[in-house]
Amino acid sequence: MAAGALVLGGRLGYQHLEGQVSSGEILRGYNPRDPATTAPHTENVFTGRVAEFEEKRDIEGWTQDVYRVEVTSTLRGDLHGTVRVTYGLDEGSPDRPADGSTYIFATHAWADTTNDGHAQLHQGEMKPVDDVRLAAWKKAVALPMEPDRQPTRSANHSYTTRT
Repeated sequence: MAAGALVLGGRLGYQHLEGQVSSGEILRGYNPRDPATTAPHTENVFTGRVAEFEEKRDIEGWTQDVYRVEVTSTLRGDLHGTVRVTYGLDEGSPDRPADGSTYIFATHAWADTTNDGHAQLHQGEMKPVDDVRLAAWKKAVALPMEPDRQPTRSANHSYTTRT
C-alpha cells in the first residue's frame, strides 16, 4: 500500500512539473525575476556600462546576444575592466541592454570566459541602475550562495543548475 502511494505521489508530481515545462521553456531552481532568489546562484553581481552590442551567436547551443560591458562597481565577485556578458534570447524579456546605459548584472561564467563571457542569470526588467535596484541587489548578495551551482544545458534545452 505504501509503495502504491509513493508511486502515485511521484506520478502526480511529475505530471504537475511536466505541465509547467515544455520543450524550449526555461527550468531553473530559482525565480529569475527576483534578485533575492537569483543572487545565491550567481558568481558575480556588478554594475556595468554597456559599451556595445557585439553580436548574436550560439553558445553551447543557446542563441545569445553578446555585449561588451565595462564593470563600474562590484557587489559580488572580482570582475573588473571590460567583460563579455551574454543575454539569452530564449529567456523572453523585451528589455535589452542599451549601449551607454549602466545596469546591474547578475552572472555566472560560461566554461570559456574568454570567448563566451558571463551568462546573465537575472531575467527581470533590464532597466538602468537606480538607488532602489541597487539597494535590492545589495540586500540580495548578502544572502548565502548556493553551493556548487554551475549553469548547464539539459536535453530539452532548458536552463538548469547542477547540484
